[in-house]
Amino acid sequence: MEPTLFDGDTVLVDMDRKAPNPPGIFVLDDGMGLVAKRLQHVPNSDPPAVRVISDNKHYPEYERTADEIVIIGRIRWFAREI
Repeated sequence: MEPTLFDGDTVLVDMDRKAPNPPGIFVLDDGMGLVAKRLQHVPNSDPPAVRVISDNKHYPEYERTADEIVIIGRIRWFAREI
């Protein structure tokens, strides 16, 4: 998620907030581990889908159905060592 979040940043995750509406930065399990990504609900999608977006432009955005990813929660706060 660079340049927004960096390796080693501390994040506070609200595990009660799993719906990507409104859009925001979430922790999700993509099948290979936990990652932080921006999620947006894809309107009028059947089955329901989300758009997964990285702030790092080296990683393209993609869409997944709600069954293909596990949303852990919404990132509410972060801290970085200076």
